[in-house]
Amino acid sequence: MDNQAERPGYQFAGWYVDEARTKRINPGGKLPSAITLYDKWIPILYPVSYDMNGGTNSRKNPQFISVESGVISLHPARKPGYRFDSWILEGERISVLPERITRPIRLHASFAPLYVVHFETDGGGRIEDRETDENGYLDSFRPPMKFGAEFTGWYLDPDCRWPFDFSEPLTADTTLYAGWKSSWFPVTYDTDGGINARRNPVRYSRSSDPVPLYPAIRKGCRFVGWQDPRGTILHEIPAGMMGPLKLKAVWRKVKSHRRAEE
Repeated sequence: MDNQAERPGYQFAGWYVDEARTKRINPGGKLPSAITLYDKWIPILYPVSYDMNGGTNSRKNPQFISVESGVISLHPARKPGYRFDSWILEGERISVLPERITRPIRLHASFAPLYVVHFETDGGGRIEDRETDENGYLDSFRPPMKFGAEFTGWYLDPDCRWPFDFSEPLTADTTLYAGWKSSWFPVTYDTDGGINARRNPVRYSRSSDPVPLYPAIRKGCRFVGWQDPRGTILHEIPAGMMGPLKLKAVWRKVKSHRRAEE
């Protein structure tokens, strides 16, 4: 019996007289006038080749595929100094091999430059642009410093509402924005024998607004002002000042006037 059926993606393996397909008939032998025959098919293994474009393939990617393989996920290739962009099949970008393939496959690796990250530090120390790794991840690094402020993290927006997560890959060139909160500085007072005003601050932060200072009191003296270590008389902490502040009360004695004796 020489007649063979055709089935795309399979190789005909012969006719069998049992449904389990364990007893193959002799192709040159004679058959009874009435018999049921069962055909057997073996999936054809088609080669999968790769054009690596200077990169290195993943060992997890298939070397062969058959009509019974189903959908197969493709793993990215690697190339130093580049990030993997996509696999190309016949001009189309793909991430999986489709099912029911019945022919050899050739895939082309596409690479692109690494993503570049720019940093806006808002007055902090300068950070040079950095590149991500091949998978789009940015390595963590020492944050910038800014006198009078505490670093709160990197953000994806200028208003610092959307935090950046180093554990998440980037998918495009990105600008990151440094977030800050004001540091608090202590204020100490030397009243030189007087009594300080309860409303005077014991700490302050860098601010766009001045912080008022209130006069102390001392019997027999008139309060002149608060003197900083440089000798400047202050009645408020100026906007933009930073660092611990030591203030000393400056007094001017008041002359007593006795009533003239009559």
